[in-house]
Formats: sequence, C-alpha cells, structure tokens
Amino acid sequence: MNLDDLAHAQNAVTVIAVGVAPDDWDLPTPCEGWDVAQVLRHLMVGDRAFTTSLGGTQYDLAAIDADARTVDPEDLPRAYEIGARQLRDALAAADPGATYPTGIGPMPPVHIAELRTIEALVHGWDLARGADLPLTVDDAVAERAIAHSRALLERLPPDRTPFAAPLPITDGARAIDRLAALLGRS
Repeated sequence: MNLDDLAHAQNAVTVIAVGVAPDDWDLPTPCEGWDVAQVLRHLMVGDRAFTTSLGGTQYDLAAIDADARTVDPEDLPRAYEIGARQLRDALAAADPGATYPTGIGPMPPVHIAELRTIEALVHGWDLARGADLPLTVDDAVAERAIAHSRALLERLPPDRTPFAAPLPITDGARAIDRLAALLGRS
C-alpha cells in the first residue's frame, strides 16, 4: 500500500486550501454545482467515512456530511489536514487482508488508499481551478493514479459511475491534467 502517494496528494490539497482567499470559498469549481468550500468538504466527508469504516464501524454518511457543513470556511484547511492524517493512520493500522465497506462495495485497504489518492488529486485539481491556484503534484504520483483509475473503472459495477466520462486530451499534457481528463474534467 502506497501511503506516500496519498500523503503527497492530500498535502497538495492542503497547500491549495491554505491558499484560498477568505472571499474565494464560494467560487465555482469544475464540479458542477459545487463551490470551492463544497469540494473541500466533500474530500473531508470521504476521508472521515473511510476512517470510520477502517475502524470497524459502519459510517453514517449523512451525519458525517452534516458535521462537515458546520466547519467555518476559515477552519476548513486545518479540519481537512487533520482528517487526512487520521485516514492515513487508519489505513496504516488496517488489516491488509480484510475488506471494508465503501460506497462502491467492499475494498481492501490498498484499494481504499488508491481511491482516496485519486479523489485528492482530482478534487485538488478542481480546487486549484476554482480558486485559481497552482496545483503542484509529482508526475509519478499522478501517473500511478492514472493506472489505478483505469483499474478502478474496470472494477466498478455498470450502475456505479462516480466520475464523468473521459474527455480527450493530448498525450503530452501534464500527468495531473491527463488524470483529470480521464475522470471527465476539461
């Protein structure tokens, strides 16, 4: 399990979140209908849900979402950073041979780490676009996320499509932009 990639992706999101100007939390993002604060809260909710699941407890997504909505925008970067660290700790402590409940079916910790890395990278891309901030991601991390995304898309049941359809992009584009295009961002 590659927790270094997850930490790298989550740290990139934290850097963006810290850089969001106080008046920019309500700016739109490439996630239709979601502003900058909503995208970061979405990441927080996912991290908290998986942390709960990895701890052996069934999560209540509505309650986690309601709790995330109470976080003031100025506190979002710190709240995200704490939840991200808690998820990495839960993944490190999880039984690698076990599966844990997720919104797309039971998954072993290695696949949860891959999924959360993809989520952090792609939604980090969304945050960067919405807040007009640079996203700094190591190409190797993004390339591995592309490979994991392709594998994940093959494993998904036909009725579960958490991302938009892939969009065309040149092979010479940055790896993070190719990942975004693979998951429906232009």
